[in-house]
Amino acid sequence: MNSIRTKPQVGQTLKRSALKAERLGQEDASRELLREHVHRALAGAADEAEFFDRLAAEGVRINKRIAPSGDVLGYKVAIVGDRNGDQEPIWFAGSTLAPDLSLPKIRKRFTHTAAEAEHPTPATPVGRSAPARARLFAAEVTEDVLVAMVSADDGTVAAHMKGVGEVLDALAQTSPGHTGTELRDAARYFERATRSHIQARDAEMQALRRAARQIVHSGPALGRGADGTAAAMVLDVLLLAAMAAARWYAARGHAQQAEASQRTAEHLRAAYSAAAQAPMAVMHANGQSLPAPLQRRHARSVLSVLPTEVARRLQDEPGWPALAASLHEAEQASRNAAALLKQAVDFRELSTAESVSDVLIWRLRRLADLPAPIAAPHQPDQRPAAAAAPTLPQPSQAPTRRR
Repeated sequence: MNSIRTKPQVGQTLKRSALKAERLGQEDASRELLREHVHRALAGAADEAEFFDRLAAEGVRINKRIAPSGDVLGYKVAIVGDRNGDQEPIWFAGSTLAPDLSLPKIRKRFTHTAAEAEHPTPATPVGRSAPARARLFAAEVTEDVLVAMVSADDGTVAAHMKGVGEVLDALAQTSPGHTGTELRDAARYFERATRSHIQARDAEMQALRRAARQIVHSGPALGRGADGTAAAMVLDVLLLAAMAAARWYAARGHAQQAEASQRTAEHLRAAYSAAAQAPMAVMHANGQSLPAPLQRRHARSVLSVLPTEVARRLQDEPGWPALAASLHEAEQASRNAAALLKQAVDFRELSTAESVSDVLIWRLRRLADLPAPIAAPHQPDQRPAAAAAPTLPQPSQAPTRRR
């Protein structure tokens, strides 16, 4: 006998389908939110106890699976107030949030942390806050990782990626305003990028984990002064890391991870623009106000270090006056500006940089340990920067500005 659904039966079926879809949507949202909470708690955590303490501080419900011996075998988490139709908490095991969030995988990250923790925390110079110093250290470590990635095996690079993810999570929870919002989105996309079948060598990520730990324990950063300058430095390097990740994944045919890395770069670019706006404006004004002889000398330094094509492109970038100002600050700090510039250029390739001037500015300032830029006193008799720059050999066609 054929079964014929009446209109009330069809209505009830549609209602059940709608409720199921709504529930699944809620579960997906809960899973995403819990994944972020767990990653934030994990960023730089020294051991399992600190991880669970920080997770509880995030306001997440935790249910540990305990063996008769008292050992913790696993865990699951839930959002407070998030319940199913039977009014029971909706639990998610760590492994269902992401493959690398199971307790055994998390414990692997802690294996080498004790040895790293023995390294002393860099001292905070006078006039530079702990958050600023932590960000400078993260920039240095990430730059070293970018150099190492060129010749590293896949397992090591995968570990570096996870370490970069922890630095992003640490910055996302300690950065203010618009920068923090963009960083949270960047961290979310980069977590997707690190979901790979490539086995990571967790020992290789410990320097980055230490950097993330220092960021978290240094507390919230201000968006100005030394904090803002240090934020611009680390975000500039992290942007390069995200772009390098996109190329690395694309070369291995991992399209989804490459796309997630590209989306990470978009949010990092927005965060960098917000953080760099104030210090770059000061350096730009300082560079424009330099006397013509100083401008010419710094321009000759650039020409002596960089290939003509790169120097020509550099002169065409908006950051040119800010680079001249940074070279001048290095000289005032009794540093050899030309030697520092060469060191900054030789550190790693510049062909993939969207702004050569920005990369060189922050790299040079790190090498010279320059403080946050301060507006120079106004001197009305100085000539503008554009009149001071030397003429470069001109190509047959004007250089196209890279975006």
